[in-house]
Amino acid sequence: MQRTVFIENGEIDPEELISVFKSVGWNKSIDNIAEAFRNSWYILAYENHKLVGFARAISDEFYYTSIFDVVVEPEFQNKGIAKHMVERIKKRFEGTYFFLTYTKGKRDFYSKCGFEENLFAMWISK
Repeated sequence: MQRTVFIENGEIDPEELISVFKSVGWNKSIDNIAEAFRNSWYILAYENHKLVGFARAISDEFYYTSIFDVVVEPEFQNKGIAKHMVERIKKRFEGTYFFLTYTKGKRDFYSKCGFEENLFAMWISK
């Protein structure tokens, strides 16, 4: 039986991060992915010493926290890894308002994590 190990703000390997992103069809640049993680609070998920998922957040630690890049390789999905990471973020930044955007098909997952739709959010696309 495999045991998932979660590490908060641990050492990161940009190539491993990119590999997990690619496994779900997301394209990120290896040139700046490590810096993006270093500018965030993040959690890494490992199975047998292999990075299989991660999630990151940016917070002022008093009022607002935004969650980004909750990603788990497809073969490790539906095992509670993503939910565990989101719950750890919620606990770490407890007492703040949480915001996120989600990809198509993930609304139900975030609803199960306690998120509700907000009709008063806006964004500017990159």
